[in-house]
Amino acid sequence: MPKPVIKPFVFNDETIENTYGFSILTAGIDLKRFTKNPVMLSDHWNSNWNVIGKWFDVKKDKGLLHGMPDFDTDDSDTALIAGKVERGYINACSMGIIFDHENLKIIDDKVVLTKCELVEVSIVPVPSNANAVRLMHSDGKVMDEKEIQELSLSVIPGIKNPELNLNQDNMKKIVLSIATLMALGFDDQPADGLDASTVESKVLGLAKQVQKLTTENDSLKLAAKTAKEKQEAEAKLRISTKVDLAITKGQFKADQKEEMVNLGIASESALDTVIGSIPTKQNFSAGINVQTGNGGTEIKTMDEFEKLGHEQKLSFKEQNPEAYKKLFNQ
Repeated sequence: MPKPVIKPFVFNDETIENTYGFSILTAGIDLKRFTKNPVMLSDHWNSNWNVIGKWFDVKKDKGLLHGMPDFDTDDSDTALIAGKVERGYINACSMGIIFDHENLKIIDDKVVLTKCELVEVSIVPVPSNANAVRLMHSDGKVMDEKEIQELSLSVIPGIKNPELNLNQDNMKKIVLSIATLMALGFDDQPADGLDASTVESKVLGLAKQVQKLTTENDSLKLAAKTAKEKQEAEAKLRISTKVDLAITKGQFKADQKEEMVNLGIASESALDTVIGSIPTKQNFSAGINVQTGNGGTEIKTMDEFEKLGHEQKLSFKEQNPEAYKKLFNQ
């Protein structure tokens, strides 16, 4: 009879939620420690007598973490377990992991452990029981049931130190403090606590509302910022154009532009007052109007100047000294 072929064991499937109410992100599982010591235990019992082999060809693939078993069949007890695996009577394993509470996150309304460290993988008979995943503190101490349930609940802001009823006869009931009841919208609770599924539904609903409000708030902030930046850009362009025009009229020098623009940004009315208080200078190259009895006469050349009367010449010289000088430099 041919020897049965042992298939790879799936250590973790990130799409499946464990009995503690959360799933584990495969990409976030740190394998450094495990790679150096890929120990295989029997049902998470951490003792020399319960080391039944090691794992090899450990890989991450499409959300799965899996590996091949190498049983220490020289040990008679291990040989019995290996035989049950080979014959298909045992085909489940379970991870022993270390993680920090801060790495429990709400993702798509589900509690997800985004980072952890793999320290051992055990052969277990029933993967769906409460020991399907063994959770440990950073010092290696195994977490008890109460600690794990509190961790799952405390992921949600506003729920602190939940009181849990973990009697063996009623593992699906949770007793909450008055503050937590109010935060979750419960009017009251039975003496033996609330159904865990009801509490979980309320918690996830609250988390979804918080996320929605956060997103809306961020959108409003962005819209307000965009509107403010647009308004400031339009004001700066308007003021800059106003200052440029004043410079062409000779009211400011070109090197005063930045100063005048800053004044306008601080107070546009103040800039308007300054511009209004400075007379414009005539541009002689464009021609200068001199008032005569028949209306304005434009003076561009000496011949045109000589045609003016005596009083007009004096007025032109007094009001346009620079232009008057240019007439004699043509």
